[in-house]
Amino acid sequence: MTAKVISICNLKGGVGKTTIVMALAEYLAGDTMYGKRVLAIDLDPQSNLTSALMSEEVWEKEFENKKLTLPYLFKDPEYFLENVKNESFIVKQNISNVRNRNSFTHLHLIPSSPRLFEIQEDLPSDYYSCNLKPVELISTILKPLLKNYDYILIDCAPNINRVVKSAFLASNACIIPCIPNRMSIHGLELLLEHIDKFNRDYVHKLKAVGTLISRYNRTIAQTEQLNSIIVNPFYPPVFETKILERAKIAEGLELNNYLTYKQKYDDSHDSMMKLAKEFIQRVGR
Repeated sequence: MTAKVISICNLKGGVGKTTIVMALAEYLAGDTMYGKRVLAIDLDPQSNLTSALMSEEVWEKEFENKKLTLPYLFKDPEYFLENVKNESFIVKQNISNVRNRNSFTHLHLIPSSPRLFEIQEDLPSDYYSCNLKPVELISTILKPLLKNYDYILIDCAPNINRVVKSAFLASNACIIPCIPNRMSIHGLELLLEHIDKFNRDYVHKLKAVGTLISRYNRTIAQTEQLNSIIVNPFYPPVFETKILERAKIAEGLELNNYLTYKQKYDDSHDSMMKLAKEFIQRVGR
């Protein structure tokens, strides 16, 4: 069985996208949870997923300094692709701090770097040395890895450029986190338009399998906006699980302190468990 590749994306920032990717990775892969083989990919130059899941010291010494973070795939793909066979660009040890009464047999990460900010602005149309286009690079590095995982989760930056399009081309489906407010809904609509255009331009079949309501505070205004999303037939079906507005998750990101799921996610723990279950139901095993 090959991995299901899922992009998590929205053109509006601040929708809790990275927290959702982190939670899905940890809950899907946890040996006390679903025990799935999960690879998380940080394709956002802010690199928050990388900082949340691995030691910054290890990141700098073993990956950034050796040019094995994702920006270098796009800057020098020929060098980067030489490391595909030995998988030296994948972090396989000490991912996540949810290791109190839990372990991870198969939770891996492909880290990013803020250097992606500058590299993504100056990508060539083709890499003639390896006969590839920028949009094909993520697919190329994932092809030999698909058999090793159940799920590959890609944390996309909130924009549409060749780097994000490379995630789209590599993905079977996408999930769109959305705060129930007008700005976030506009981001949802615009992203759906771009996905439709992308599928036409690249003869692809990227499908948005769900709208995930995040940072939900149950106010009357948000509830009205939520209902408008639910009844709109042009939007992806809304996940039954909704992520409430919480600030306590961030307090658990110190990697030196091993935590239980409950300690890290506090009163979002039950929601994240339900989200992982619903994700499996929607995406498939």
